[in-house]
Amino acid sequence: MYDDLLIEIGLEELPAKNLEKLSLDFSNGVKTSLKRNRINFSNIEVFATPRRLAVIVKSLASKAADREIIIWGPPKHIAFDNACKPTQAAKAFAKKNDIKISQISELLQNDGNQEKLCLRELRAGASTPDLLEDLIRQVIFEMPMEKRMRWGYQREEFVRPVRWAVVLYGSKTLNLEILGIISSNTTRGHRFLAPDAILISTVATYEEQLLGAFVIGRFERRREIIKKGADKLAQEIGGKAVVPDQLLEEVSALNEWPVPLIGSFDKDYLKIPHEILISVMHQHQKYFHVISTDGDLMPYFITVANLISEAPKQVSEGNERVIKSRLADAKFFYENDLNQTLQQWRKKLSSIVFQSEVGSLLQKTERVASLCKEFAVYTGANPCLAHRAGQLCKSDLMSDVVGEFDELQGVMGYYYALNDQEDPLVAKAISAYYLPKFSGDKIPTCPIAITLAIADRLDTLVAIFGVGLQPTGSKDPFALRRASLGLIRIIIEGGIDMELEKSIEVAANKLSLHNNNISKESKELVLTYILDRLNAYYKEKGFNSKSYKSVAALKLTNLYDIDLRTKAMEKFSLDADSVKLISANKRVNNILTKNVYNDTSINVNYFVTDKEKLLFHTIQKVKPTVNQNVNLRCYNDALEALIPLHLPLNDFFENVMVISDDNLIRNNRLALMNEFQELFLKVADLSLMTS
Repeated sequence: MYDDLLIEIGLEELPAKNLEKLSLDFSNGVKTSLKRNRINFSNIEVFATPRRLAVIVKSLASKAADREIIIWGPPKHIAFDNACKPTQAAKAFAKKNDIKISQISELLQNDGNQEKLCLRELRAGASTPDLLEDLIRQVIFEMPMEKRMRWGYQREEFVRPVRWAVVLYGSKTLNLEILGIISSNTTRGHRFLAPDAILISTVATYEEQLLGAFVIGRFERRREIIKKGADKLAQEIGGKAVVPDQLLEEVSALNEWPVPLIGSFDKDYLKIPHEILISVMHQHQKYFHVISTDGDLMPYFITVANLISEAPKQVSEGNERVIKSRLADAKFFYENDLNQTLQQWRKKLSSIVFQSEVGSLLQKTERVASLCKEFAVYTGANPCLAHRAGQLCKSDLMSDVVGEFDELQGVMGYYYALNDQEDPLVAKAISAYYLPKFSGDKIPTCPIAITLAIADRLDTLVAIFGVGLQPTGSKDPFALRRASLGLIRIIIEGGIDMELEKSIEVAANKLSLHNNNISKESKELVLTYILDRLNAYYKEKGFNSKSYKSVAALKLTNLYDIDLRTKAMEKFSLDADSVKLISANKRVNNILTKNVYNDTSINVNYFVTDKEKLLFHTIQKVKPTVNQNVNLRCYNDALEALIPLHLPLNDFFENVMVISDDNLIRNNRLALMNEFQELFLKVADLSLMTS
């Protein structure tokens, strides 16, 4: 027998930024628990609003699947004596499992090794309603949450206090205890439009009854309504609504019955940097901004009301009054900031501690500026402009605008630098060096910005590791993981040809000027930490993990060069001819690992067979091409040049005994193997490409 199951947990307002994730975690938890308890179902529908998490499990079996229990007892030679009579061990097994001793001999079965007493018992699955209370409790307990809270006299914890619970199996109401609440068939509609309790008749009518109470239960449906409504309103004024995914998700989570409305603000505010206006609308008011067909910001915004109003114009006017106040404050902060320069603010950075053992933010900018001057040779940046960008890169942190809108750090530095008549390239670098801010974000492209981004991140990594505050477990207060991944992307994707180990050494030397002597161990830890992130970088790009590991075995520290080699190995591994060569290389590596050879020089006079001569001459033939391509960093071509070696090597292994009884011949053949391997190690350790 099958029927649909509804589980709804009603709560106080859930955190909007996490609502969709919470709902998915809840539904996945239900799915996992049902499978764990062997209760069959077809699929799960997910519902989530500001005040509820709910799922409908379609076609849920009325009981768990039956299962066979196998209980093994003692082996035959222990269960029976020489006269084939049951021993005390057999009698104990029979008593424990409620078996007649006269039937004990019928239970002998072979477990694959020997005969044993074995009881097979088919146990009926428990009733689904009987399992649900423990199942739901387990789902709630296992849900991943950053913070849980308690309320009242409750000992259990959840993301928000629970106010009601609904559990329906078809048309049957189940009264289960869920976080101190006894479930019923009573839910709640819209807080203002339908505040009275609602009796859910059956699972089949749940969504329809919610809609009748002005609640759109499906997250994706509310998101669709908001997006389409915003687009329509913007088109009516000849513009385009900008609806970022993250903001759309948050707004969808704030509303049960979303009604998009348009509002406007004084176009005079467009004179201040548009990023400030957008930040006010997005971060503080949860409004969507509108742009013209040319991409210019328009003096309009789109808000989403969580109700149906008889006077929507009044609602819009209320929002306009709110944003007018916020924009007026922002304009005041900006105009006030223009009375000071970045250089003046820079001096105030001495009062802000970067980290107690490595000094203030002012000292950090001094180190970063000095690093910029030295790293400019790798990026092609103007050293003087890079140095200036390093000096001013943190100054906007002292401004009023950034103090109020911290997400605008760097952006405001750009505008203030231009106002101070700094070089435009310096201004651009101050804004762009924060990139990438998140996974998938763009990287800086301006040479000065690239230089500044590398210098700032390296200084942070070396400084924090130098005082022993490297990340542990999930704790990373200085965001070193993000810094290292950003550094990797900037260097690799920016094509910056620089030795990481040497650069870390330079950064450590700058810290020593501030009486911070960085140990050799700390510098090695920084290098290892960054290189360890490379595996995750290539995994995210869909690379075979062996491609990078084969390159990592060479212990290189030039990220740009490592990337060229890794890409070449990835391409090479997909070549059909490479498989045999990789396998042969593995065999060579095994031979050299297991055998000691005293001399790596090859004496052609010790060659006995034509096969070893052929292998030697083939190696000599391809070696110049390989070396030339490696020197030019044409690693794809270098690997292609190695492919002709697999045939003579296979012939060599089929016809030649490497480990000869003659010491001179054996050593010479091992030296030949070493010559082969050394040639391959020019690009990567191909032996690691095999399983």
